[in-house]
Amino acid sequence: MQKQHRTLALLMVMLFSLVSCETKTTREAVQIAGQMSLPEKIGQMLMLGVPEKKNTNASSSIINNYMPGGIILFGFNIGSAKELKKYVHDMQQTAVEKYNIPLFISIDQEGGRVKRIKDGVTQFPGNMAFGVVNNDSMTYDAARITGIELGNLGVNMNLAPAIDVNNNPLNPVINTRSFGSNVKIVTRLGSAYIKGLQKSGCIAVGKHFPGHGDTDKDSHVTLPVIHYDIDRLRKIELPPFIKAIDSGVEAIMTAHISFPKILNDNIPATLSKKFLTDILRGEMHFNGLIITDDMEMNAVSKMMDLGEGAVKSILAGTDMILISTHGKSIEIISQAVRKAVDDGIISENRINESVIRIIELKLRYNFMNSKDGKMTYPASSYSKEETDILKKSVELNSKFSREAIYFYSRNQSTLNLMNNSVNTRIIISSNNFFLNVIENNITTLKNKNYSIFKSENEFLKYIKKKILKENEKADFKNAFVYYQFDKTNYQLIETIVEICREYGLKLNLLCTGNPFALGSVKELPPVLFTFSNTDESLRQLILCLNGKFKPKEKININLGFNEK
Repeated sequence: MQKQHRTLALLMVMLFSLVSCETKTTREAVQIAGQMSLPEKIGQMLMLGVPEKKNTNASSSIINNYMPGGIILFGFNIGSAKELKKYVHDMQQTAVEKYNIPLFISIDQEGGRVKRIKDGVTQFPGNMAFGVVNNDSMTYDAARITGIELGNLGVNMNLAPAIDVNNNPLNPVINTRSFGSNVKIVTRLGSAYIKGLQKSGCIAVGKHFPGHGDTDKDSHVTLPVIHYDIDRLRKIELPPFIKAIDSGVEAIMTAHISFPKILNDNIPATLSKKFLTDILRGEMHFNGLIITDDMEMNAVSKMMDLGEGAVKSILAGTDMILISTHGKSIEIISQAVRKAVDDGIISENRINESVIRIIELKLRYNFMNSKDGKMTYPASSYSKEETDILKKSVELNSKFSREAIYFYSRNQSTLNLMNNSVNTRIIISSNNFFLNVIENNITTLKNKNYSIFKSENEFLKYIKKKILKENEKADFKNAFVYYQFDKTNYQLIETIVEICREYGLKLNLLCTGNPFALGSVKELPPVLFTFSNTDESLRQLILCLNGKFKPKEKININLGFNEK
């Protein structure tokens, strides 16, 4: 009993170092932490992947064996909205029955090309489209709607927004996930998104600290290196995180990026005490959760053993270790952390500090509450205000998608419209939704002279067989070619550009993916950008091509080739 009192006393001392004043939730968090075993505490510091779309023995075993504080869901975990809601409920039930603490249920639902859930959540465009529109109020509303819809499915933590300043056109992993290249816009819209999401009761996670926007490597594949000093970071990369903290962001995700000029070694920021404790906690006064990016990404896992990486990250200041898979990595990390505590490498006080943060946040957001001495998790429900807000989702999504569309022409040429009654039109697209809308559109036009190709190679083969024949050339002279692409080989784009130029075809590029690599295309033809590949973005794209509205001709984002 004396040992338990001493533990509680130590926890209370640590509590006052975490928060400026004592609250009901912090007192309750300390009480709960004081009654937990070490394996339960270590479990709370794990956010784990699960293998299925329903709570079978495999998912239940992970929860029962490791007692995690959170679960991360991926696309392969997602069925219908009804199936997802039941899966989450069943996992929560398993956790409460086993160790009496509900789970964080997290997901990457950023919008645009990073979306896990497709049923039951409005498919807003991604951050770069938000940056092009540049409207705080609309961004706030979209984030709040997303949070309300996620909460209805049982998802209580969105691993968003990405508040990286994307100022490197060669960035392979952030690009359209960023609000843009302008520090002030990223800072302001990131704040609006965080406030809207957390107003809904869904936890926001600002990422990727201290900034992943100026890399030319993907940390999933290798360790990116940024050769800047701390003064540069304070001007460009850190302001969005400082504003996020001022806006009350509850969690921040680390970046697996090396900063040798700052750290004098090649370890990623995820493992750096200077970044996580000295700068993020000390200088920036962040008292919320620090969550790692996936520890299985090559930037860390190719450098060291996963267990060693997890221990180093906790010593650096991390509260939760993210593991995206559901196999042996969990056991390796869990055992390594337990051994580090047993060997005195990590103090139990350090573990307690993180566990208190985790439990306090769950209590404060009402993810767990005590009833008759047992923890429960409340069922989701909509208030009248939330119901009214959700009614705006379709209109808001259409407005965002429409106002993000941007027309760029290096030679100041005009946009070639699809509803032109004279020219032949050629469509190149592998997107079924886009093609269906096009085909439905064709039936309403007087001139139905369309040819549709579902791949670049299919189009090129057709060119060789038909257009190169002298008697076919005249029919296609000045034909309009609309080439919609999302993920593609930019050398192939160059080939299509050259073919169209040689045979007098008026090429219109329709970029719905990463826009930056187009800077490498010689003599770039006119391009219509959506900065998003959602169905609504594609629908608005076709409306624009039919002359229903005019696209933007100037934006606040530097694509590397559009500066006047």
